[in-house]
Amino acid sequence: MLDDKIALVRYPRGWECVTEKNRNQMFEMKKYLAGNGVPKLYIQDVIFLSGLSEADLPKRPHNCFGADASFERVLNILGQISSPANNDRRVTLNFGSDEVFRSILSPDSPLLQTLEPTPLDRRRMDRIAKAALPEAWLDDLTKKQIVVRGRGGVGKTVILLQMAYRAYDNKQMRSLMLTYNKALVADMRRTMALLGVPRQIEKGGISIDTVHAFIGRLMHELGVIQTYDGFLENYEKHKDTLLDYIRSGAVSQDDLDGAVENNANDFLWDVIFVDEGQDWPSNEIDILRAVYQPDRIVVADGVDQYVRASVADWSSGLAPEKLRPRRLRRCLRMKANLAHFVADCAEALGLQNWDLEPNPDANGGRVIIVEGDMAGHTALVDQICAEAAELGNYPVDLLACVPPSLVIHDEQETYSVPGRAIQQGGGIVWDASSSDVRDYYPTDRDALRIVQYDSCRGLEGWSVINYAFDDLFEYKYQSWLASPQDLGGLFDTKEELAAAFAAQWVMIPLTRAMDTLVINVSGRPSVVKDALTKVYERRSDFMEWVKI
Repeated sequence: MLDDKIALVRYPRGWECVTEKNRNQMFEMKKYLAGNGVPKLYIQDVIFLSGLSEADLPKRPHNCFGADASFERVLNILGQISSPANNDRRVTLNFGSDEVFRSILSPDSPLLQTLEPTPLDRRRMDRIAKAALPEAWLDDLTKKQIVVRGRGGVGKTVILLQMAYRAYDNKQMRSLMLTYNKALVADMRRTMALLGVPRQIEKGGISIDTVHAFIGRLMHELGVIQTYDGFLENYEKHKDTLLDYIRSGAVSQDDLDGAVENNANDFLWDVIFVDEGQDWPSNEIDILRAVYQPDRIVVADGVDQYVRASVADWSSGLAPEKLRPRRLRRCLRMKANLAHFVADCAEALGLQNWDLEPNPDANGGRVIIVEGDMAGHTALVDQICAEAAELGNYPVDLLACVPPSLVIHDEQETYSVPGRAIQQGGGIVWDASSSDVRDYYPTDRDALRIVQYDSCRGLEGWSVINYAFDDLFEYKYQSWLASPQDLGGLFDTKEELAAAFAAQWVMIPLTRAMDTLVINVSGRPSVVKDALTKVYERRSDFMEWVKI
């Protein structure tokens, strides 16, 4: 239906303004092109109405065309709406300079790269698309709030993706996956792109986004904010305002339902999957539950992987019969040696009750401790990549993690020290230490993924390189001391609690690897080095300690 040149399409779940949707896509396309080095390009938004013919459309000018439109007709439409140059009866449609289009069509342009799955990608895709989840797990969808609990390495994120994929494949459900981690968003979007999973209203699918982006759109739709300027700086205040509106009735249930109906593309979801749910503050849980009933929410809860001051309580206010807990203990990511190593590290760092079970079907795995300044040296990285290549893996299948101390912020760009060293040696990296890079998933199989430790949760790699690992412990230790905290018990000092917090944090990057784990420490004494030394004395059969 066209209403004064505004196109509305009726889907099974309601009417959708595709004109507004089309314009949003245009701006996203401009942003994507600018991020790939093509800032000076004009884009004209047009709408293809596949269910209508040209005869069904009203008199032009407008930017819609039907299923039987010829290429000549499309050019004619562009001529009507995009202000072409008219020079002596010769009309020119100019959307950019010759130089811009040469850069786009260049074989080296990232815009024309084909996204090809690596063998490890295919294994991950098979795990998501073909894994046989118990039917009981799927039967609970939209009937009970499901909470999947387990430590790092049990595959919680993959299980969420499996459930979302099965819901889409079997029932054309439309699911939203929420996480705090932008690097993980990019990684999961890459997997969904390889699987060819849509996120359409009419066909179902899976969308993946950050919690901040989702709640920000909700605030904007409900009038809590008028612009996204300074959004993150005022995020906590905006959340409290939105929640006050909801609780006071200033934002009614009809308002919330209207927001979903009027912006179905952003808010109309059958199931919400929450990754790293243990980090959600209570006000974000309350906001999510105000829009979606708890039985439409599935939560992955990382045991002892919380990175905020308090642990989220997803059972609050729910009757026991409306909650379905699922506990995972078997390690699905790491080979058996790595699982033993991680358990020993937990013990050496004073963490109790580490109940991650090694997978008896995944033997092997090795650990390399590198003592010294590894950030500027690429020889070991080259060796790890070469060994992975012999097994059919690509650099994009690997993962490198860096602390803030190895991230450089200058006036022009942000980059990691190891990433710059690899590039200077002729290598390719997807360096997500820059927030701009994290907005897009890697498309080159030869690009080594680099993230800051704060963004490594949920990610995995065949081989994982943890740079300046003792810096991570110190960074988290000092972060805890610098923030106001309540002491956890009568005999817990602030220093003891800070050490416990830092120890829990370092376990996250220790559980990212599948086959090979490289841990870089400095030459100075540290808590981390002492713990690794204890484990090395016990596990030297599959561990190696080298100095550079």
